[in-house]
Amino acid sequence: MSRQYNGIFRIVLGKTLCYFMIYAVLAAYLTLVVPRLFHFTALPHPDALLAVMVPYLLACIFFGLMLSCIVRYRENVILLVVFTSIPLLFLSGVSWPESAMPGTWKAVSWLFPSTFGVRAFVRINSMGASLADVAREYQALWVQVLAYFFMACLVYRFQIIQARRHASHKVEGMKEKIKQAKEKLNSEK
Repeated sequence: MSRQYNGIFRIVLGKTLCYFMIYAVLAAYLTLVVPRLFHFTALPHPDALLAVMVPYLLACIFFGLMLSCIVRYRENVILLVVFTSIPLLFLSGVSWPESAMPGTWKAVSWLFPSTFGVRAFVRINSMGASLADVAREYQALWVQVLAYFFMACLVYRFQIIQARRHASHKVEGMKEKIKQAKEKLNSEK
């Protein structure tokens, strides 16, 4: 087997770097430029905003890579986003108070990077919070980065093993067909 598909960490980190470069530019534009263009009232500390954006983007990327195993067709991602965006907005605690949420739903909300990312962003942007003020969310995002990184690596390892099995079965099937075709040719002679 070729060496290019060995090293799950390299594959996951390579994809992550690619996504991170794209989304870092978009995140900077949306959080720093757009509010100034439209004269929104915002009190962010840019250093706190940047510090929270790094683990938030990484957690989202690793979470997405981990979930990529359940999405068979690219078009299904749109459906997934449509059906999960409103519940995730409520679970973040921004549009529905966290204190009114049952404990089960609070626990479920901790699985998603959006919960801690949105809470930290709102507090930094609207209330002028510093990084120390959002330390709980910041630490939770870094925990998610580590957890989802290792889960993404496991998912990619599983997918590569499955792809190798599938390829070897195809190769064996082709070899068998070639063998049968040769036998048929030899018997016709």
